[in-house]
This record gives sequence, C-alpha cells and structure tokens, in this order.
Amino acid sequence: MKNLNLKTIGFGTLILLGLILAFSPVDQMAHKHVDTAFLLQEISNQSHYVAPDEVAHWVIDKDPSVQIIDIRSKEDYDKYHIPGSEWIPLANLLSDEAKDILDPDKTIVLASNGNSKAAQAWVLLKEAGYDDVYVLMGGMNYWVQVFTNPEKPNGAYTDEEIFAYQFRKAAGPVLMGTQVAASTDTEINKPKKVIKRRRKKPSKKLDEGC
Repeated sequence: MKNLNLKTIGFGTLILLGLILAFSPVDQMAHKHVDTAFLLQEISNQSHYVAPDEVAHWVIDKDPSVQIIDIRSKEDYDKYHIPGSEWIPLANLLSDEAKDILDPDKTIVLASNGNSKAAQAWVLLKEAGYDDVYVLMGGMNYWVQVFTNPEKPNGAYTDEEIFAYQFRKAAGPVLMGTQVAASTDTEINKPKKVIKRRRKKPSKKLDEGC
C-alpha cells in the first residue's frame, strides 16, 4: 500500500472515522491497536463497500465463500433478511458465540439498515483480525429499494445500465419473496455510484485471540 497522505483525505472522512471509533464499544476495541491510516484509506476510497448487485449474484449462486452477517435488531431480521444471512447483533459481534459463527476464511458482508452501524461493525472486525470484510452499500433499506422497485434507465442509457435493471427485476422475486418490510429504519443511504470490488484470495485461518 502506498503511504497515506492525509491532505488528500476529505474532512468529512476524518469525521466519519472519528464517529465510528467513538461509538464502537470501548471494551471490545481495547485489545488491539487500530491502524487509523489504513482505515482512513479504506474509507476514503470506499473500498470497504460492496454493491447490492454483487451480493445478489453471490446469494443466487449460493457462493460458499461468502458469509452475510445481519447486525440489525432481531425484530428487523425476522421481518426480512437476505436469504442465507446470519444474525449477530452489533453489541455481540465479538462475543464467543459470534466467533463460532464468523469464518475468517470467507468474505464477510455486514448488513445493517444503512451504512453507519455496519461501518462500526467493519472497524471492529478489521481490528479483530478479519481481513476480507465489507459493508453492504446502502444497507438493507437500499437493498429493498433496489430489488422491489428498481429504477428504469432513462435517456441515453448504456448496455450495463439496462442489464443491471433487467437483473434487478428478475432477481427481485427470488431475493425478496412475498413478504417484505416496507422500511426497517429511516436511515437510507443511496450510493452515488457502484463500486466494483476485487475479491481477496482466502487467507489462512486467523488466531481469534481473546
């Protein structure tokens, strides 16, 4: 990784990281040092996000190398969750029970209602030694929006845009089923663009620590 130049990082990014660290449970963060420069780099270039369409492909293909973790309330999870996702509330993310569920050899996708709480969970897992961790872009509210009411391309659209629309229309019934909560929270974070992400190669199993 290239050396990080803090002058290239927006003030908003610094505030975001500060809020994430401030509201992350202190007792869970004390056991390891947070590489702030690395986290800033990840947040600045948005490489910690994964687009709903990419996650949808993994779900439909039943990709065994991907693990989706839903950190919302049990009530929201029971109303609707991504097929195959597992429930671990944010407060219990580093508990012994969670360690039995989380697999460091898999790509872990964190899903909340929006982006902010999932970003907190991302920080916790990163500093706990989980390397291949990502946040579902826009959260569950954007996921529901994308696959229940996909936006049809207008004007001079590209082949990629029409393909994405057709995929979302076709995938919606498979992913959403017949019962979908209209909204699980007011925190809606619609991304401005889709971030294409390269999957990391599986690493050797990490020491879970204490």
